Amino acid sequence: MKPDPVHGQATALVLQGGGARGAYQVGALRAISEIMRRRKSPFPIVCGSSVGAINAAPLAVASMHFPRGVRRLERLWRSLHCGSVYETRMAPLLGTALRWLTTLVLGRFGHIGPSSLLDNSPLARLLEREVHPDAISRAIACDALHALCITASSYDHGKAVTFFQANATLKEWSRARRSGERTRITPEHLLASSALPFVFSPVELGGAYYGDGSMRLTSPLSPAIHSGADRILVIAARDHEPEPNSESPHINPSFGEMVGHALDILFNDNLDSDHERLIRINHTLSLLSDEGRQKTPLRQIESLMLSPSRDLRLIASDHATELPLAIRLLMRSIGSWGSDGRLVSYLLFEPGYIGALIDLGYADTMARADEVREFLLAPAGAAVSL
Repeated sequence: MKPDPVHGQATALVLQGGGARGAYQVGALRAISEIMRRRKSPFPIVCGSSVGAINAAPLAVASMHFPRGVRRLERLWRSLHCGSVYETRMAPLLGTALRWLTTLVLGRFGHIGPSSLLDNSPLARLLEREVHPDAISRAIACDALHALCITASSYDHGKAVTFFQANATLKEWSRARRSGERTRITPEHLLASSALPFVFSPVELGGAYYGDGSMRLTSPLSPAIHSGADRILVIAARDHEPEPNSESPHINPSFGEMVGHALDILFNDNLDSDHERLIRINHTLSLLSDEGRQKTPLRQIESLMLSPSRDLRLIASDHATELPLAIRLLMRSIGSWGSDGRLVSYLLFEPGYIGALIDLGYADTMARADEVREFLLAPAGAAVSL
């Protein structure tokens, strides 16, 4: 019997944001395709926000041939340069800086300045070439895909909106500061979901403006849960926590370092908290009797999180000189160049760094091959409140 996403017979893939760190997800996915050795995707539910949305859409399209979809995604990532994602030429960046300066001087006279640090029109063109909405519909029609969920943050309404394209069984939902809306996923939805605050401009969808999906998504696992998943595999890109060092001097962080920390919070903190909450609810439900479980709307949901074995900031620092000259100068001007590599790790879309992250994601996941295989092949049964 085919999986029914409403009654909890499906496995979901959750891909969180992280800019260039999304390359790590690609390596993990390549390993999963080799571990499973199946043509059909093991993930009938695919959820993504920010760069995770950009990875999620091609995987959803390739639900009938998962290995081929992963190979295509890897080829795309390995061919990227910063100029494939955002404008890196000196003249446009100087023009943006000049507009910012003009705004500081003339802002009180009604002059409106730029809404972002970088111009991501190259990414918009790339998505137009690579994402085909009709292919998503075909994947759903052949029952290989149950739901594709793309989350963006609404500047107008102050909430996270999960746009989903799914079979008829999945209904729209509304919760505190988050909702699910049925729609036809287009490249514009992916561009909106990946519009990093401060870095890229908001994107208009249906008369409202949206930005990076991680900003308002306080429960990153909720789209998968609403879609009926009873098992969730998460691919994260969290840095290792630094070892406490009482002898290291406390230095006032630069603007660039603060932006890097802000991106860390956006992409990682809510995901970590939500995953911990899921584990706690699973444990609580395991202590209840069968009668007690029937009296609660909570249900057990198994989860597995894949994350880097190395600190991605260190890898970014090793490859930082791959950044185009204009971007290096920009990083230097905001105090991010030569720091901990945090902000650079999100913006470094260059082959050396991308390749290192893909290879790390592949190696980390293959090292857990038995665990991944057991998780994806285990019978349904094992958590969290909608």
